[in-house]
Amino acid sequence: MRNVFLPVIMAGLLAACGGADTAQKETTAATDTTQTAVAPPAPKNCQSLIAADKLGKPDEYQESGKPIKVALTMNQDTSTHETTGGCYFNNTVTVQATKKSGSPVFKRTLLKDDLLYFTKNDEAIERSVLQKVTYKPTFNGLKYITLTMRLQEPGTRKTQDYTIFMNYFGEIIKVR
Repeated sequence: MRNVFLPVIMAGLLAACGGADTAQKETTAATDTTQTAVAPPAPKNCQSLIAADKLGKPDEYQESGKPIKVALTMNQDTSTHETTGGCYFNNTVTVQATKKSGSPVFKRTLLKDDLLYFTKNDEAIERSVLQKVTYKPTFNGLKYITLTMRLQEPGTRKTQDYTIFMNYFGEIIKVR
């Protein structure tokens, strides 16, 4: 009798283990299809407002009256802006200030969204793409850096200029 129950118990255990394994495979397959379906499609054929040779190369500015050197580097952001004529890449600018000796003062990446905290008209900024940032020299002893950000609406080609005042810690003090 003992010999009869042993194969029955073994067969039952093998069937139970095999059933749990297939159930686990089915749940994994269902999870994989759910994750694939949720991923948003990547935009294709997006355009840039900046020429490819200008991206990633720093523009350096040195003032004789101030002890710092400012380097502005335009880069392409991973996010895009959709318009009726297609999509455009958003841009970022990295502001790096160094002393004349070469030691760093600060490094900060600016986005067009940084302007939203200082302006009342959010819609115009959200419709536009960062096109260009230039250093504006100041001829006084104040401890701030002045930058001009130019935003362009891709559909209408309308531009807006904003003047940004940053202190030597990389904080935006004022936007005009």
